[in-house]
Amino acid sequence: MPILRSLAVVAAALLGTLVPGVAHAAPPDNDDFDASTPITALPFTAQLDRTEATRALDDPTNCVGWPAEGSVWFHHTTTEDGIVRIDTDGSDLDVKLSVLIGSRGDLRSLGCSGPGGPLTLRVTAGQTYYFMAADGYNGRGARLNLSVRQMTPVANDNFADAQTVTSLPFSAPQPDFTLAGAEPEEPWATTCAGVREGAPTVWFTYTPTRTESVLAHVRANSIGPVLSIYEGSSLPELRSLGCTEGHSWKGKAFRLVAGTTYHLQLQYSFYSSTEATMVLAEAPPLETEVSPSSSGEWSIFNDIDFRLYHRNDYDQPVTTEWDFGDGTSVPPSTEKQAVHRYAKDGNYTVTVRSTSEDGRVATDTTPVVVKTHDVGIAKFTTPSSARAGQQKQISVQVSNTRYLEKDTTVTFYKYGEWGWQEVGLMKLDVPAHPTRKVTFPFAYTFTQEDAVRGKVTFRAVVSLPYPSRDALPLDNEVISTATTVLPAATVTAHVN
Repeated sequence: MPILRSLAVVAAALLGTLVPGVAHAAPPDNDDFDASTPITALPFTAQLDRTEATRALDDPTNCVGWPAEGSVWFHHTTTEDGIVRIDTDGSDLDVKLSVLIGSRGDLRSLGCSGPGGPLTLRVTAGQTYYFMAADGYNGRGARLNLSVRQMTPVANDNFADAQTVTSLPFSAPQPDFTLAGAEPEEPWATTCAGVREGAPTVWFTYTPTRTESVLAHVRANSIGPVLSIYEGSSLPELRSLGCTEGHSWKGKAFRLVAGTTYHLQLQYSFYSSTEATMVLAEAPPLETEVSPSSSGEWSIFNDIDFRLYHRNDYDQPVTTEWDFGDGTSVPPSTEKQAVHRYAKDGNYTVTVRSTSEDGRVATDTTPVVVKTHDVGIAKFTTPSSARAGQQKQISVQVSNTRYLEKDTTVTFYKYGEWGWQEVGLMKLDVPAHPTRKVTFPFAYTFTQEDAVRGKVTFRAVVSLPYPSRDALPLDNEVISTATTVLPAATVTAHVN
């Protein structure tokens, strides 16, 4: 063994004399957590080559859960509460910079940033924040560009610093919510989607000089922040009047009383798009339309289904009073449908009066003609038998006891290979009479096809021209008993 160790030492000495020395760059000075670079004043910038940076065994993973390869460290102890923005724009590849608090082996992440995506952080006086720059998804990078700077909060971040809205219409672009926060007693819009307690907010106030309905709206390219309106003079006393989610096609109308100061809270939603605008404007008039479910005349036997359509209601409840014009009405309700049957014929006007939740009022009317028509087939006369080639008379008698029915139509069919086939149509005026009938005369020539079948069945249908409708249509159609059809008669020649 001593001989082998001696040979190894000699070989190493010989290699040392034959192979030129290779220079290895040292890791950066702040390669380890305990040697992190202090940031003593803001703004701070640094450019660092991380080529030889290493990873300590107790380094936390980066913010995407990967081992923090090539990590370097900085730290900053804040002297006052505020907002700090950390940026790594210009660094190589996909560097990930994690912000942590705690102590070595017991660090907790507050977030991370990468190239093109700065991190804005609310800091507390006296707290030490650690910044670990490490590799991201795309592998090792050499250059790190780091900037840390103090940021100024948005001017109307706090309730007491609310921006005053002096006149309508008013609009304000969505703020940089990373430069806003939430005060301890701030309310949050529990009835609107996408917000959470403690989400950043900004504030506005508006005191109308006259009582008016105001449309609050957040116009967004997809989904924007949530806008809430409150009454009260301090955060603990605020009473919510409602909220509206930031959709480009939605909004909410509020009734605001002259001389009352209202507080408007624009709150960040985790659904928020990058572009949105808060808009306050006088609410457009409420519009209400009422109409029956179908057009035409009605009868005393019909239940008429009326439908309501509201425009500019902004998804809020609208209360409607109904007057059917015959002395009956429906108590106010939020239903958008009403069913009514009239007791006698006549021309009626249905009137609706709708009131939105914020107090806007709209009325509309629709005419209704109740005219009970009733014609019927009293008798359908068809031959019991016939031969092919023979023409025979067929008649339809129509009764009517209510109104003169002009251009009453009787359509005459026979049943053939392809079902019911129209073979005749006639229009006549049918006067109203308690007993008299109007006869519609038809003639039909029986065919060889009828003879092959051996019989033919006829059908008659009586109908009224639009907009009249027969109130009792069960007697408007009659199917005859089958007519027996024989082949054409054979002519016998006589020879003298």
